[in-house]
Amino acid sequence: MKRKRNLKEEIEPHLYLDADKPKIYRKQKSRTKSVLKWVGIGLLVLIVILAGGGYLWLKSKESQMRLPEVEKALNKKTKNEPITTLVMGTDEGSVPGETHARADIIMLVSVNPENNKAAVISIPRDTRCQIPGHKGYNKINAAYALGGAELTVATVRSITSLPINHFAVVNFQSFKEIVDAIGGVPLHIDVPIHDKYAGDVPAGDVILNGDQALALARARHDPKAVPRGDLDRIENQRKLLNAMLSKVASERNALKLKQLVEVVAKNVKTDLAFTEMYSLGNKLKGIGTDKVEMATAPGESKIIGGTWYYVIDTNAFKSMLQAFQSSASLSDAQAKDDSPRSSVRVAVLNGCGKPNVASSIADSFLKLGYKEVKYGNAKSRYSKTTIYYSDNESSLAGIVAADLPGSKEPVLLESNQLVATHKVDVLVVLGSDYRED
Repeated sequence: MKRKRNLKEEIEPHLYLDADKPKIYRKQKSRTKSVLKWVGIGLLVLIVILAGGGYLWLKSKESQMRLPEVEKALNKKTKNEPITTLVMGTDEGSVPGETHARADIIMLVSVNPENNKAAVISIPRDTRCQIPGHKGYNKINAAYALGGAELTVATVRSITSLPINHFAVVNFQSFKEIVDAIGGVPLHIDVPIHDKYAGDVPAGDVILNGDQALALARARHDPKAVPRGDLDRIENQRKLLNAMLSKVASERNALKLKQLVEVVAKNVKTDLAFTEMYSLGNKLKGIGTDKVEMATAPGESKIIGGTWYYVIDTNAFKSMLQAFQSSASLSDAQAKDDSPRSSVRVAVLNGCGKPNVASSIADSFLKLGYKEVKYGNAKSRYSKTTIYYSDNESSLAGIVAADLPGSKEPVLLESNQLVATHKVDVLVVLGSDYRED
């Protein structure tokens, strides 16, 4: 039986009547994706603006730290050569009425990316040297008072013959703000420090706050904690610097880092950009701050013309500087404590009128290793504490002066007659300026 043909199929096979038209569901355009797209673009623009603003903010902070005249005095970096930075810590504001700061800390920091080595050499502030443009000899810390960082760079370069690529100056009085900005510095202190001029530092594993870190960096008048005076102080400064570098290198808190940038910009003068500081910190972290070699310019204390100097051992210092620029170790040229306390004969006389002060100082000398110490009363009163020595024993007088805790700047005089009369090598007369612990 034949099937009837559908007329609709014959006439318009591709057209549908309304009743037969299939429903077609078209996919609507997603508004959510459109919104996300524009939000993403907005965030990207915001990030670019903030990044640009952050860059400009950093540059504005860096401009506060610049000293163009000092930057002109620096040596240009040479490819594959160590990068050397001169760090100066000044004591501006620590002495009432003093208008010119002195450099209490002078350190050379070398980072050699070629052999993955870093080293620090401290130059004692009392180092005897010639300051360019000035006659005669002076203490190296006077260079800053005479001509600021620029003259200090020139002076250090003249006594070391090293190229100096960067510099940084930190004011002691604001140093504590930097320590507080990074949340304190963890450090182990073997012996508690009680320095009447610098402050107190507790013993043990402690997190030093700004005041304590500053006290540690300055302490040199506590015979128990810093028996070698300035040399022990330099050692503490290096330990503190090491601990600070470790703390900064591990800091990841953005707010703390921002605060650190603010504090550094306000208190530090340098040619280094923050990106260069970060790069230097990363290099030191890569080397390992515990592997950074640290040393003091070798030498000894001497009294020359009535002034107490630190006189550098030229040959040993030359060897140290050669090691500083190479892959050799600094340890062989380290400053050693060869103070012959056990063979020094000392007499302490009370010239200030305070009871029992001479016997107290004699006891402290004995605890430091002096084997023969006399004490008694002076025939007259002294306004200034005075140390007498024979013409060939100036270095011994320097050792005794460093061990005398209560006199910041004793008078140093040569007198063969007085030391011979008391049958000693060094005679100490305590004046009314002497301050007891």
